[in-house]
Amino acid sequence: MYKFSNNKTINYMVRQLLKQGWHVRKGKKHDVLIAPNNRRCAIPGSPSDYRAILNFNRDIKNLLGI
Repeated sequence: MYKFSNNKTINYMVRQLLKQGWHVRKGKKHDVLIAPNNRRCAIPGSPSDYRAILNFNRDIKNLLGI
């Protein structure tokens, strides 16, 4: 099983999005999550900020237009 981030919550979120039809592209520094509408968001690999989960969740919602 591939590990997208050191944070287990972000890993879980990415796996759930992959089941919904999203894609992941490898990057040099960060993997990139690609939405079904071809918009992109970087996956934080080693989040050191305590708000990393909140920021990632916000970015996903912005991609979806929610």
